[in-house]
Amino acid sequence: MDQLDEELLMLLATDLDRYFEQLMLAYQHQLHAFVLRLLYSQARRDLQEMSASCQQEAEDIVQDAFIRAYYALQTYPVQLVQALKLRSWLYKITLNVFYNRVRKTRLSLVSFDAVEDGALHDIEDEQQEQPDVVLESVERRHELEMAVATLPERYCVIVTLYYFEDLSYREIAELLGLPIGSVKSSMHRGIQLLRTALDAQKNETR
Repeated sequence: MDQLDEELLMLLATDLDRYFEQLMLAYQHQLHAFVLRLLYSQARRDLQEMSASCQQEAEDIVQDAFIRAYYALQTYPVQLVQALKLRSWLYKITLNVFYNRVRKTRLSLVSFDAVEDGALHDIEDEQQEQPDVVLESVERRHELEMAVATLPERYCVIVTLYYFEDLSYREIAELLGLPIGSVKSSMHRGIQLLRTALDAQKNETR
């Protein structure tokens, strides 16, 4: 766990009302960016125009997530607060709020488990298939973000958590309640789709 997270958890366990604002200041911007990427992906799939409404929706989701986090912390004993994996816990709350908000669009977390794990060793052995190769070839972060937004949500979530939110495979697996092999397989497939999307963008600009 990050040392700052450990210190923050100690403060929250001591005086939640006094130090909760520090939690919000520490995480609100990255949670907002996380939700915004998911909303952009959702808007693309629904053929909706990305607009300021996504910004407002992201702010509402993050605010709701913090409210839920606050009330949860109120009920937790001190030992549980201090033992939390703070970042993963906050992302899980935020992701649940997001799914609740857009449930009518039939989100697809369940289909993660349908991904086969058989090719995992090949994935790890083949350098050309590693995600870092794709990222190193992207000149601008914005270009990559827009390409990630075109991915099916099952892959968009995992790629976003891993590359933009810096969560490990294990943290993502725990957050989503999935086997780590399914997370790695979904990452592999997501990167393949991302590479295709980036190639298509390059061809369009030629």
